Amino acid sequence: MLFGACGLFQVLFIFIAQYFLGVGNHLVVILIPIGATIALFFGVVIIFESFAQVEKRKILKTQFSKSQQISKIKKFLYFPIVRPLIITFPVFICVFFIAYGVCYTFLNNIMSFLIAENLATLISLLIANFIEKKYAKIQRY
Repeated sequence: MLFGACGLFQVLFIFIAQYFLGVGNHLVVILIPIGATIALFFGVVIIFESFAQVEKRKILKTQFSKSQQISKIKKFLYFPIVRPLIITFPVFICVFFIAYGVCYTFLNNIMSFLIAENLATLISLLIANFIEKKYAKIQRY
């Protein structure tokens, strides 16, 4: 499900690049988002595992406490699959459009798309790594 959501998200960016940003090179518009889809999926899985481990620890600590009433919006936002997507996608969108705007002033639209897509993917992965290190406190070798 996470990979499919990342794929649909990149299809949206292929559409935006083709019709709104005027990127006419089909290789750039298709191959770069495929790599970005895989990288975003990896970042979303990292965040998903971090939240799952924190929830697992929290359940083990408060195993016998009373359950609380949770609103529908909070229940939706804290759903394990939705929360990593809500973190990753807005970060990607913001970084992409800021980087595209800056690069477009100096470069053509194909190079601007290449740089913006790769930079947004890299920043999304760095934020996923930061969440894993600081929130879940997972130590990898």
